[in-house]
Amino acid sequence: MTAETHNYLELLANGDQPAFRRLFERYSDRIYGVAVAYTKSHTLAEEAVQEIFLKLWTKRASLPAVNQLESYIFILTRNHMLNVLRNIARERAFIREQLLAGEEAGPPAPVSAIIRKQSLEILEEALLQLPAQQRAVFRLTQEQGISLNDAAAELGLSRNTVRNHLARAMAFIRAYVKKQEHTVQLIFLLAAEIYHRHWYTLS
Repeated sequence: MTAETHNYLELLANGDQPAFRRLFERYSDRIYGVAVAYTKSHTLAEEAVQEIFLKLWTKRASLPAVNQLESYIFILTRNHMLNVLRNIARERAFIREQLLAGEEAGPPAPVSAIIRKQSLEILEEALLQLPAQQRAVFRLTQEQGISLNDAAAELGLSRNTVRNHLARAMAFIRAYVKKQEHTVQLIFLLAAEIYHRHWYTLS
């Protein structure tokens, strides 16, 4: 490690904002590229960039001990993306198990319809709390399937601005939905109980 690099890492460790901004400008595109390669998702990649730099910021005091900063950031990114993929796999497995369990228990349509309706209502509640531009970006890219470039052209914004709006919108929605998980679970249990009681009376 050169003396210049060591001095730079010391600045980062001390919370120097310009130094951290230089770090972001140098590595954000590389992290984004690695994340896209792992997930094939631009939205997840955008979230990964923010989460990786949040980790770097929280770990900044340990950075002067890092010998190869670029390798350190790559390993941090790789491990983060592997965790993301594992979480996605677990979520998909859970959903698949629930669907199979529903098929074995009998016709699931009434319960599924209630859960879907409630989920859409919670999503809409979250969207209505977003700033106008974040909401517009989300609807264009996620609901209408428009690319970031086309959304930027339609809204008269730069592509980077649209990317940032989308990342912030997704982060807010995820946090909002997580807070509402207990509500969804309660509705699911009540709906399932009502449905099974009704099914029992018909059998």
